[in-house]
Amino acid sequence: MSESDSSLKEYFTGEHRRCDELWAEIEAGAESEGGQDVATRFERFAAALGRHLRMEEEVLFPAFEEATGMHDAGPTFVMRSEHEQMRGLLEQMRDAASEVDELVDLGDTLLMLIQQHNLKEENMLYPMAEQALAAKWADIREKLARYGE
Repeated sequence: MSESDSSLKEYFTGEHRRCDELWAEIEAGAESEGGQDVATRFERFAAALGRHLRMEEEVLFPAFEEATGMHDAGPTFVMRSEHEQMRGLLEQMRDAASEVDELVDLGDTLLMLIQQHNLKEENMLYPMAEQALAAKWADIREKLARYGE
């Protein structure tokens, strides 16, 4: 199945796994390379995570809210709040990028938050969104493609 044929849940879950892989590259670099190139790897990870968060907040969440009428409460309200926590940790990590141990320690905190967040999205929000947005998925997928890689 190509990415363009994937379901909403498969598409966004794939985005989660891509970010996980980029974080694993940071950890591997910190251990094996003594921290060389970790700042570059961090920027790749931060860009991918930021892109993912924007795709949800600018495309998926508004479409879901419009389809369900859940605007000021519900799962997207909680997800946005957690996205803000992630962005705060990313900024702290960016400030610590030259200190590999501190970056990885902050990353462990971020990783725990992301893992809990992803479980909620993958097991609750995405299935709900997939059902609510089935007829609109092709249009949504086209909008998401504009975000590039």
